[in-house]
Amino acid sequence: MKKSAFILLTVILLASCTGKKDTYTINGVIKGVDSGVVYLQKLDADEWVKIDSAVLEKGEFTFKGKAGMPEMWFLTTKEKQVFLPLFVENATISVEIFSDSIDKSTIKGSSTQDIYDQFGKMNEDLNLRIDSVYALWKKAKEEHDTLAMKVTDSISTELDKEMKQNLIDFVRQNNKTVVSPYLLKRNVWQFELPELEFQVTVLDASLDSCIYTQSLKKRIEILKRVSIGQPAPDFSLPDTAGTPLNLSCLQGKILLIDFWASWCSPCRAENPNVVKAYQAYHKKGFSVLGVSFDTKRERWIMAINDDNLTWDHVSDLKGWGNAAGKLYGIASIPSNVLLDCDQKIIARNLKGADLMKKLEELLGLPQTPGKSKGKK
Repeated sequence: MKKSAFILLTVILLASCTGKKDTYTINGVIKGVDSGVVYLQKLDADEWVKIDSAVLEKGEFTFKGKAGMPEMWFLTTKEKQVFLPLFVENATISVEIFSDSIDKSTIKGSSTQDIYDQFGKMNEDLNLRIDSVYALWKKAKEEHDTLAMKVTDSISTELDKEMKQNLIDFVRQNNKTVVSPYLLKRNVWQFELPELEFQVTVLDASLDSCIYTQSLKKRIEILKRVSIGQPAPDFSLPDTAGTPLNLSCLQGKILLIDFWASWCSPCRAENPNVVKAYQAYHKKGFSVLGVSFDTKRERWIMAINDDNLTWDHVSDLKGWGNAAGKLYGIASIPSNVLLDCDQKIIARNLKGADLMKKLEELLGLPQTPGKSKGKK
């Protein structure tokens, strides 16, 4: 009996081993599109990398290959602007895409995708509330209703906190799947250094080599280099005239490095607070360096003038690829870093009244704001 049981167990183990695929096959169909080319891509270090392409035949396509750990890749087509994210792993995966309604698309066969979809379903109601509040904020902005904008901003902040807690709970309960470090990476802007370090410790050791875990660890290293008490890393970017400006050239004043963009609504909403601080403390030794995540020079310059931002500005016009932004680990805007006269970091992400309070602590009572005479 023991020998029979041993043989049976061996057969089961062999069957399970041979049943595990070491390659992936993606069989897909795009409803409403008969011909064209579909691409399999991934985002690597902010750049799109093409993995494979396939010609559509009566709307159908197939990809075959070998994957390491499961990764989030994307199916795209240029003609119909199809853009479908999916977790690819060594398995047979079936995809049905509706080009006129991507949300209705289905992905079957990837167990990692199933876990990812669980997180999405867990937040369906919350996402609807976030969309609703954003619609109210957008309407308030169009009507120049600043009070309603502040109310919706406050509600939005609380919803973000709820979403963050859902993510923390999900990671704790699913710490052995690559979905968790992927979601942490995608929402990394919500976590300051101590929180992020803790979340990485929650992940199982089997995920140490995962590209998303490695990315999180790299970000932790960056945030440590630009944490409070550290010397500010120097950088050089073109100013509005195209002349290189070094951060180190601005040494000798309390300096706010303000990361923003003309297209960023929260940034534009925060700009009046920075203007107020600048006008109140500029003559007492405070200055600002605006670092823009814009890609269009004209829009950048227009926003500077429209918002009366009368201080130095720089940008390489590379959007989220901004060199200074990467150096300082900026994952969301508006963000800022406050430096002392020796360019040591003394605070991060001071907004509104908090910025004024910190400047009063450093420079005393503010001067009566004067009317600005224009950009330097």
